[in-house]
Amino acid sequence: MPRTPPPLPADLPDLSPPETLTVQLRTLTPMFGGGAETREVDDRQPVRAASVRGGLRFWWRATAGAGYATAKELHDAESALWGNTETPGRVRVEVEVTERGTRVYPSELNKGGGSPAQTGPREAYFVHPFQEIRSENKPETFGLRDVAFTVTLTLHRLSAAEREQVVTAVRAWIAFGGVGARTRRGCGALTVAGDAAQWLPAQPADLWAWFGREERAVPQPQHSVLAGAKALLSPVGADPVKDVWRDLGRFWARFRKGHYTERRPDYSPMSGGAWRDHRTLQAGLRRDEPARLAKPFLGLPIVYQKFPRTDAFAGTIEGAQEGKKRMASPVILKPCAFRDGVRGLVLVLNAPPPRQVKVSGQPHPLEIPPHDPVLASLGVRGPLAAVRAAAKIDGYPQEVSL
Repeated sequence: MPRTPPPLPADLPDLSPPETLTVQLRTLTPMFGGGAETREVDDRQPVRAASVRGGLRFWWRATAGAGYATAKELHDAESALWGNTETPGRVRVEVEVTERGTRVYPSELNKGGGSPAQTGPREAYFVHPFQEIRSENKPETFGLRDVAFTVTLTLHRLSAAEREQVVTAVRAWIAFGGVGARTRRGCGALTVAGDAAQWLPAQPADLWAWFGREERAVPQPQHSVLAGAKALLSPVGADPVKDVWRDLGRFWARFRKGHYTERRPDYSPMSGGAWRDHRTLQAGLRRDEPARLAKPFLGLPIVYQKFPRTDAFAGTIEGAQEGKKRMASPVILKPCAFRDGVRGLVLVLNAPPPRQVKVSGQPHPLEIPPHDPVLASLGVRGPLAAVRAAAKIDGYPQEVSL
């Protein structure tokens, strides 16, 4: 007589084949650095799987990571998906470089459009780490234009929610990240060579559809997140990508000088800065006195060089929290690819601000300066709000909240 088969064991391994996602990509702007040697790009293998994996993990934390209440929950979820030193992850990343591109040097940028002394440094403002450093006897290092590569992700036993998290991380990496070094300043910006509907937003409103969160208010994030971030965009025009990146360079050079005040209403590359920071540093800080400075909120460290025959402040400002001497800038400036063209993007991440800084080795609590002329002129209370206000003045009028 027929027998009923025994039930399958509950811990039977999932033998279903893994899913693969394939993305064909190309750089919009030259990529610099990112190789085994500091400041150098490896022109034989310019894009490495480990680097792509690191970028995707960052943007996973910036998107899905905003939904975890504690650092431990975030760490456990990230380790389960992407792996750690003890266990492999369930997302495998492979990279095939199909075109290695052509060399370009920082000195070849900024060509045309007038002298930098008249117009500002433009896109070369973003690649200063790769320029010649005469004081250290270091030559300029090259970057690569028009690098094409394919990223293949193999997904092992992912739930539907985990798969969507990975897709969102890839979209964020393409929109806001890049390859190589200095991606927050537009180097190595990306676009796709196929399946644009899957990976590129059609228009700015898609940024909210892809990355916005109903619970987007994250008042004190543990790390940089897109929840609560602000994206400011230029209109799509006929300008090539180079001009979009160049305009971003002009904007950032003007903003770093603070030329928005009554005394300096227009950008003048050869004029001094309008921020009060340098005057505060020049006057000196007493022990334990708060450092009322604006620029540390835009990224650390800050190095003030010593110039001959001047008594200007020279020294380094760095983070003072344990293990946090450096703080990546919460401001991302890059050409952002949409299906209808390329827009200039000024993205202000929702990031934890520095609380303490060291000024020439001495720790001080950090505070926003209460009477800074640039903040007053722009009508804002903080440096990141100033970025947004200045961006709207300088040609990035459309703001999308994430």
